[in-house]
Amino acid sequence: MGVKDFMTTLNYASCNEDWRSEWDALKIKPNDRILCITGSGDRPLNLLLQNPKDVIAMDLNPIQNNLLRLKMGAMRELPYDEYSSFLGLNNARNRLISWRKVRKDLSEESRRFWDNHTSVLKKGVIYRGRWENHLRRLALISSVIRGATIRRLFEFDDVEEQRRFVEMRWDKRWWRMAFDVFGSATFSRTFFGDPGFYKYVTRDMNIGRYVFESMKQYLENYLARESFMLSLMFRGKLSEYDLPPYLDPDCVEGIIERMDRIEIRTENILEFMESIVESSFTKFSLSDVPSFLDQKGFDRLLDGIVRSGAPGARFCIRQFLTDHVIPDKLRAVVVREPDLEDRLRKRDRSFAYRFIVGSVRKKG
Repeated sequence: MGVKDFMTTLNYASCNEDWRSEWDALKIKPNDRILCITGSGDRPLNLLLQNPKDVIAMDLNPIQNNLLRLKMGAMRELPYDEYSSFLGLNNARNRLISWRKVRKDLSEESRRFWDNHTSVLKKGVIYRGRWENHLRRLALISSVIRGATIRRLFEFDDVEEQRRFVEMRWDKRWWRMAFDVFGSATFSRTFFGDPGFYKYVTRDMNIGRYVFESMKQYLENYLARESFMLSLMFRGKLSEYDLPPYLDPDCVEGIIERMDRIEIRTENILEFMESIVESSFTKFSLSDVPSFLDQKGFDRLLDGIVRSGAPGARFCIRQFLTDHVIPDKLRAVVVREPDLEDRLRKRDRSFAYRFIVGSVRKKG
């Protein structure tokens, strides 16, 4: 599957990045204007809790934007228990009853789209993206291979005990080899289809080994049950101990109060940054966009940040399997913060990302 085809399917539906890292990296203030990637829709919703002035959520894939509209409508129209069950966090007998309440809140385009995809709504949308389906398959395979070990891993409430368990029972040679297979570019291309997992991967990277080592480092310092990503990988569902804010009953009301600050746009973010008025944004939350770019495209992304970013604008970019670098011509303007990047890498609960974080240094 190529990038073009990938942009016409529901790829991300739940949560695949740690919102706390964005909060720490961007240091959001009340007057901030944020440009962010829509993705599964959780990013712009979670950013609202930091009380920015406004958020432009942008995605080239219109389906991801329709998912964001669906989540916003469900959050507005349904009480929390029904809202979370409708999306798929909890069991529900008939989600189409909830859908009839939600659809009146949506645009004609979004109503038409979801009317044509009620089979997805019936099953609970947050576990029906390409990414979530892939992880659920891997979780099923893992449960067959190491079911009892995985269940024990998620029972720990003490990091020291978990660390000993990881060394003695989790970290097995054959288990590492399994990651080499399931994490390979060939496996990802065949069973997942996300071009970001193979199109621009650093040539000498062993994907499975990288993921395993990153995961092990996380497990030596933080509890498995407190990582939404590990729970998705090995249990096929979000952890009740690490719900993203848009699914957290304590956070939903605060998001609803600020929801009118979100503007949703279906555009190419590179072209948008080249066309918008200069210095329009003070914060950029750009996910793992580099996975879909070669080095030339990455340079263009940075040029766009410099052009559309106000003096001192902060940015948070993730890198998973790529290893793009800041070109020499921009190093005096795109100022990275390596200490912060390292801290975020070590404690990020999606555990496999490296960060490019910093600010734009230019005259006003």
